[in-house]
Amino acid sequence: MKHLHYFASVIFVLLILGSCGTGKNTVPDAGKVAALDSLVRQKNFRVENQWAYPMVTNAMMQVGALLGPMNNAQRINLMGNPNYLEIKGDSVKAELPYFGERQMGGGYNPDGQGIKLDGKISGWDLSYIEKKNLYRVKFRAGQNSESLNIILELYPNNRTMLMINSTQRNPISYEGTVKASDKD
Repeated sequence: MKHLHYFASVIFVLLILGSCGTGKNTVPDAGKVAALDSLVRQKNFRVENQWAYPMVTNAMMQVGALLGPMNNAQRINLMGNPNYLEIKGDSVKAELPYFGERQMGGGYNPDGQGIKLDGKISGWDLSYIEKKNLYRVKFRAGQNSESLNIILELYPNNRTMLMINSTQRNPISYEGTVKASDKD
């Protein structure tokens, strides 16, 4: 009986160790990293988002069921909803939908309540985070009396995560893709 218990324990340990394999290789292709590096350093790219992640508050929870299929208070589908953030040199243009609570300002805005930018960038900070294989861009921009702190993370597979903190609204994040800007 003692041998049977020992044998069962050995089999169990072998099964556990056998199931602990490594995932697929996550080292990005050097060509993709070089292409992204060139795109980011030239400051000539466009981000288009597929998902919005607003800050979940009590008010967002109450209207979450009204957002339609495939949506909830913490993840909103933007597919089919044109939106972008475009960097060209020291300028930024953006038209992004906003879902969340505005804390102050706004008023009767005929242009809608989204995030619209068309101006100069200040405080540009670009860094490559080798441990996570991503570029992180931080900068500030503004619209009217609102100031926005923007963090954009770009991955070698052209996926992006865009985080926006405002002086007048709750934070919101977007998930999307990056590509080179069209030439004017």
